[in-house]
Amino acid sequence: MKNVVLIGFMGSGKSSVGPHLARRMNRPFIDLDAVIEADAGRSVAEIFSSEGEAGFREREARNLQRALEGTGSVIAVGGGAPMRDDNWQRIRDGNCVIALTAEPEELARRLNGSRDRPLLQAGGPSVIASLLPQRLSRYLEADVVMKTDGIGPAEVAQRRDFPSPLGGLPAALIVTDSVVGERHGGPLREALTGAGFTSQLHLVPAGEAAKELAVLAGIYEALAAAGVDRHGTLIALGGGSIGDVTGFAAATWMRGIRYFQLPTTLLAMVDSSIGGKTAINLPAGKNLAGAVHQPSAIFCDLDYLATLPRDEYRAALAEVIKAALIADRSFVEWLSAALPALLSREARSVREAATRSIGIKATVVARDPSETGERALLNYGHTVGHALERVLGFGQIRHGEAVAWGMEVAARISLLTGACPAQSLAVQHHLLDEAGLLVDRPAVPHAKLIDAMRHDKKSQSGEPRWVLLREVGRAEYGRRVEPSIVRTALAEVLPE
Repeated sequence: MKNVVLIGFMGSGKSSVGPHLARRMNRPFIDLDAVIEADAGRSVAEIFSSEGEAGFREREARNLQRALEGTGSVIAVGGGAPMRDDNWQRIRDGNCVIALTAEPEELARRLNGSRDRPLLQAGGPSVIASLLPQRLSRYLEADVVMKTDGIGPAEVAQRRDFPSPLGGLPAALIVTDSVVGERHGGPLREALTGAGFTSQLHLVPAGEAAKELAVLAGIYEALAAAGVDRHGTLIALGGGSIGDVTGFAAATWMRGIRYFQLPTTLLAMVDSSIGGKTAINLPAGKNLAGAVHQPSAIFCDLDYLATLPRDEYRAALAEVIKAALIADRSFVEWLSAALPALLSREARSVREAATRSIGIKATVVARDPSETGERALLNYGHTVGHALERVLGFGQIRHGEAVAWGMEVAARISLLTGACPAQSLAVQHHLLDEAGLLVDRPAVPHAKLIDAMRHDKKSQSGEPRWVLLREVGRAEYGRRVEPSIVRTALAEVLPE
């Protein structure tokens, strides 16, 4: 947070509350109108008289920009300043914006007899009635909106409604598990301290156990204890489950705060950290409670992969192979040749695979951020994969392994429905098999799998909508499939 900016209609109390708030925070106070007058060498009323409102607004914009280039101040700006979009962007950029409001009758009472406000000279209350409705919607976009009716300036400045970081550094809560936190939490906290943040680690269970309601409630409690408000930050440090629950907490804490993804697994780097889909699991199904909340940034440090367990790394390759199969034939060809180097974690191959996988998902997400259409392609293999995770018990099978078997079922359905040739299935099977993702074939009752698929997020009226392979490098989404074909594919791929 660079500055605290007070906005609001004339008479709302910005110039009188500002000095009290500045003393409370031990920061300098800047009254923008006073700065404009000093710069022009005459009063605001005289500027309006000689240059008109347009001339005043240009002076206001220049002086506002200069004031906001500094840091650590409490700045009161004129009631009309936020109405210019360029001014508003500068005001919002890294600052805490507080809107002071009052009822029209109270504003009229405070402004009665005022002779130094040019816009009031045409007849005070009537001008308030015409201008206030135009400006109020912009004021309500502030980080904090505080009514000042019947409250003195000193009391307003002492209100506990103000964000907690006002008296100190902005706060960040790092959500991670014990293993990742022990390895990487210390250096991250040191970096945050150097950037001017206070930070705390909050540990949650590893893997799918992190995506529980009780864990989410624990994050909320930690956010409250750490004083993280709307200007604070959540940081997901770990794998996909950490990113999912942290992102959901960020989407819902104080109706949405910013968060950053620092994935430490290949699966999270190439898939779950991208796109803003956040969620927790419920007994009825995987990822059923969630929100779309885009991270402010994603930082993929491939050095984290050096400590990733072998089986976790291998399982993540299912998402890499999936990305290639649905969108990029040349990537499939590259994988066919580079898979041995990729399995041995040869640095250049890992970087190439991660970069191309990330590019595919980011491109699809950018075209369909709310998953109303094309983004469903990214769920290839996930209809059966999620059902396997639910039936076997969350955490009992790795996500990538479940997706690999789901891809095998989806490919078999693609063949049985005539959607794609047998050669495409052979290419997919070879890649998954060479990656070691088809070693342990899960045995589950088909009736339970079919029931679980009815709860899939892509189902409509209890009927799954399938993503099917058309050919290597191309898929289609939203397909209805006859239940008999689904049962046949399950029988051929996953014995009961």
